[in-house]
Amino acid sequence: MNQAFKKGIEWDIISLANYVSEIVSKESGNILGPAQQSMVTSRLKKRMMTLGCSTPEDYYSYLTKNYAKESSHLISMLTTHHTYFFREFSHFEYLLKNLDSIVANAKKRGDSTIRILSAACSRGQEVYSLGMFFHHHLKNYPGMRFEIVGTDIDPESVKIAKNGVYRYREIKSIPTVYLTGNWMRGSGEISKFAKVNANIKDNCQFGVMNLLAPEKFLGSKKFDIIFCRNVFIYFDQKSIENIVMNFKKYLHKDALFVTGISESLKGTSLKVQTLAPSVYCLDPEAPKAERNLSLVKDGVAPLSRPAIRPISSLPSIPKPIRMLIVDDSSSVVKLLTKIFEKDEDFEVVGSAANGVEAQEFLKTNRVDAMTLDIHMPEMDGVEYLKKNYRMGHPNVIVVSSASREDTRYAQETLNNGACDFVEKPALNNLTERAEEIKNKVKMSFLNAGPAVTKIDRSFQKSFDIKNPDTKARFFVGSFSDKKKIVATLDELRGNQPPTFLFFEGNGNFLEMISEEFKSVPNIEVFSQMTTVVNNAVYICDFKSHFASVNAKTSSRKKSLSVFGIVSKQVENSFFDLKNTQILIEDTESINASVKEVASDIFPWTSFAHLGIEYLADDE
Repeated sequence: MNQAFKKGIEWDIISLANYVSEIVSKESGNILGPAQQSMVTSRLKKRMMTLGCSTPEDYYSYLTKNYAKESSHLISMLTTHHTYFFREFSHFEYLLKNLDSIVANAKKRGDSTIRILSAACSRGQEVYSLGMFFHHHLKNYPGMRFEIVGTDIDPESVKIAKNGVYRYREIKSIPTVYLTGNWMRGSGEISKFAKVNANIKDNCQFGVMNLLAPEKFLGSKKFDIIFCRNVFIYFDQKSIENIVMNFKKYLHKDALFVTGISESLKGTSLKVQTLAPSVYCLDPEAPKAERNLSLVKDGVAPLSRPAIRPISSLPSIPKPIRMLIVDDSSSVVKLLTKIFEKDEDFEVVGSAANGVEAQEFLKTNRVDAMTLDIHMPEMDGVEYLKKNYRMGHPNVIVVSSASREDTRYAQETLNNGACDFVEKPALNNLTERAEEIKNKVKMSFLNAGPAVTKIDRSFQKSFDIKNPDTKARFFVGSFSDKKKIVATLDELRGNQPPTFLFFEGNGNFLEMISEEFKSVPNIEVFSQMTTVVNNAVYICDFKSHFASVNAKTSSRKKSLSVFGIVSKQVENSFFDLKNTQILIEDTESINASVKEVASDIFPWTSFAHLGIEYLADDE
């Protein structure tokens, strides 16, 4: 260990971070090197602030006196917890394709239980993903059940996993086929959370385990499958080889060992058989004829298959899945096309900018599935489904900026034929949802039940804006954006906060502009003497009025929507706004500077509901 601390030699926060990294490595085997130094330093500074340690010496003294407790906290603080449900879905696809063999191998040894170990399971999302998967698919094998053991070195993570309670936004990423019937809304203090149902939870157990010493926890247990994913990147090669060889003792013959997609065992000295990307057999001496390794299909080598009824009841997933992308944003269409074209399981056969174009495209083209936006001109997603969805229609996955719990839009699409729903994030984060989008498209072919689940109904919201006198809405644009602005105003229903329309360069023509907007109820030209009231719409000149209106509404929560392209002067005014959502229209010419301050970048057709959701959220 670094002796500088003990000898009182000059050192700084970097030296302390290196010392702490050595402790984590010694106690857990996780290697924290130069690549992780900034992360360690940042989290260590926050820890020192929490403890009231003003200098590295103060923290070292605290660590020395409380080594057992604090070293455990350091492991929790510095080992990764980034995970989500059904991560690296290709592994679940492999299990599904080979489920006949997995069940048959268990029956061959006289067992009716499939046992799975999820090692380094973090906060339990992988365990419950496996639970939902086997709960659903083992229904095709009467008499078969499953047991899952989840372990992690961090006691706090294990505690969270045992609890089985997650924020609703986390479970919304789960494909509907697995979400259905497995979750319920919490009550009391956890009413904003979802908790896993007993039908899954009762088959899962958790414990603290160090990957370098699994025998202390596992004892004599044997497993059909071991998941040990996305953790080897923190170990050196020798430690990885020791971990894998230790796990071999806990696997049945013909069992599966699964690592993270980026954690291939090919570069090690281990003798393993590769069955699929990051899926291995640790028993290389098994006769190849018995393992059918020559029968490779879709890049997957099947397990041995003793006689058993095939899963004939499962609908087939087309390959490739012929996709139609329906969205009025050319940027979104490009990003979704890129997401699908990178995966050989998909083929993009067309795109449409609205529901009218989509229904025309389907008249002459074969499509297996489609992504569908909600807010589009001419015919939106809800109207499209009501008019066109019927038996034989391609599977529909809605990809929208609306929230899944929104009764006005999202729930309407699910009630009218959509198979699943993906909440579209800000444009620059759309690729982060790539795996969720593709997973939900694939699993839509297995979903025979209703898309609106019990858990969805329990979280439904109408997004009514309460206390509108504490809020305000700003629209910024030019007179050429009139149609967009009027259409957006038309979507605002119920009791609304005041709305200010700021036009750039039209200070001498506000009365004339007012006449052009006379179809809008309660509209008037703003003046410094105006008394601001709810449900009113005020026409303003940006140069003359923006600063004063912003000052007048400084205590209010605001949503600002920018239509089209605005000047640099207007953009600069956004940087000083506080407590304000800033929505920028997705155009071909968005300046990089305004992207930095934007809350979201979307087509203007999404402005109304995004603003409503923001202003309705008082939490």
